[in-house]
Amino acid sequence: MGTITRETTISAHPTSYDTSHYSYASISSSYPIGNAYTDSDSTSYCQVSWKTGSSAETYVYLKFDLSKIPNDATIKTVTAKAKGYVNTTNSSRVTTRQMQLATGTTLKGSALTLSNSTSEQTFSNVGTWTVTELHDARIRYYVKRGTSNTSSTYQMRMYGATITVTYEWQETTYTITVNNSSSATVTANPDEVISGETSTIKSDTINGITVKDNGVDVTSQFVQRTDPAESYEVTNVGTYGFTLNSNNYYQSNNKGVDKSAAVCRVDFVVPVEATITFTFINYAEESYDFGVFGNIDVALNNNYYAAGSSGATISDSSYKLACNTSTYNTSSAKTLTYTMSAGEHYIYVKYSKDDASASNNDTLQFKVAITLNEPYSPTPYYAYDITNVVADHIIVVTGASGGPVLYAKINGAWTAVQTAYKKVNGSWVVQSDLTSLFNSTDNFRKGD
Repeated sequence: MGTITRETTISAHPTSYDTSHYSYASISSSYPIGNAYTDSDSTSYCQVSWKTGSSAETYVYLKFDLSKIPNDATIKTVTAKAKGYVNTTNSSRVTTRQMQLATGTTLKGSALTLSNSTSEQTFSNVGTWTVTELHDARIRYYVKRGTSNTSSTYQMRMYGATITVTYEWQETTYTITVNNSSSATVTANPDEVISGETSTIKSDTINGITVKDNGVDVTSQFVQRTDPAESYEVTNVGTYGFTLNSNNYYQSNNKGVDKSAAVCRVDFVVPVEATITFTFINYAEESYDFGVFGNIDVALNNNYYAAGSSGATISDSSYKLACNTSTYNTSSAKTLTYTMSAGEHYIYVKYSKDDASASNNDTLQFKVAITLNEPYSPTPYYAYDITNVVADHIIVVTGASGGPVLYAKINGAWTAVQTAYKKVNGSWVVQSDLTSLFNSTDNFRKGD
C-alpha cells in the first residue's frame, strides 16, 4: 500500500441561491433566477428589482457546487470571475454596488464594482480558502440605495460567475503481486492500482491453471478479450478543453472567452507504425484566435497567446502546426498527418483566444483517424478485473502444466501447497519461488 499525489483543476458556476439569506423587491419573471446559473461569460441574466427606501439593501447569494474537492485536499490556487450590471451608478441613488465572493454569508477577498456595463470581471483578490469554505462557496451580488429617488425602480442583473480551483490530494495505491508456479504467462496490468479504480490480470491461457486472488478462486472470472489493434483517447487539460459535438468533431469549449485556451491531450496506442490523421476546422478571428497541434510526445502549455500588432504571439516553443494564417482559417475541413512509431504516444491540441474580439465560429474542431502502416493481428488473451480495491492483492497461479512445486505431509497425506510464507524480521512474507525455502535456516508454513 502507498500513496500518490494528484493535482486537479476544476471550474464551477452557480447552481442555486441561498433562500435563507436574500433581500430584494422582486425577480423578473422574464429574466428568472435560473438565468444566473451559468459561467461568467454568459449573455443571459437574471434581473432583480431593488428594495425601496433610504439605504435599503438588495442582495442575492449565488451558490456553487465544489463538493467534488476531497476533504483532505490541499488548495493551491483559487481564481474567480463574475459579470453583473446596475442601471444607475449615480452616487446619490446607490452608495454601494458590488460582487463579492463568500463562504456562507462570510465575505472573502475584495469586491468587484457593479457598473452599467456588461463586461466580465476578474477578482484580483479572492482571499485564502479552506476545503470546508469552498464546499460552501458563494458570490454575493449587492446594492445599497442612497438618499435620492429612494422609491424609484432600479435593477441589478446577475449574468453568472466562475470559480476555478486547483488542488492536490493523496490517493491510496495498492500493490498487486503475481506468484506463478505454472507455465502460463499471467501478469498484473498494472502492478499497482489506485483505490477505487480497476486493474486487470491477464493470462495467455486458462487451461489447466488455478488462479486465486487473496485466497479466493477467481479462475472462472477470467473472460477472453482482444485488445484493439489501435486506439486513442482525448483527455482535457486545464480549465477549458474539447467536447464531442453533434458532428462527431471534438470542439473547443472556450468560445467567446477572451484570454483563454482550450487544451487537450490525445493519447494513442498503436501496435505497429501508423499514420495519424487529424481532420480539423479552424474558423475564427484570423491570426489572433487559432488552433495549434503539438509534436508527438511534446506537451503544449495551458496559456493563451496574447495579441501583438499583427496577430497573437505563440508562447509554445515546439509544435507541428499553428493555424494562424488564412490558409487554415476557413469553414472547410483541412487535414494534418503524423507518422507514429509503435507503442504509446500523445499529441496535444490547443485553441487559443487572445485579449478581445471573436469572429466566425470561434472554435477549433477536430477528428482523429489511425491507419496502420503494416499488417497486424491482435492476440487474444484472458482477463480478470480487480475492482473496488481496498487492499493489496496477492495472485497465486498454479496448474498441472507447471505444477505445485512444494508438497507438505498433513495428517499423513501429501498435500500440494499453493502458497508458502517465509518469516522475515518477525513477519510472514509470501514466497514466489517455493523451492528457495529449502535450507537449514528458513522457517516455512503452508499457506491458506
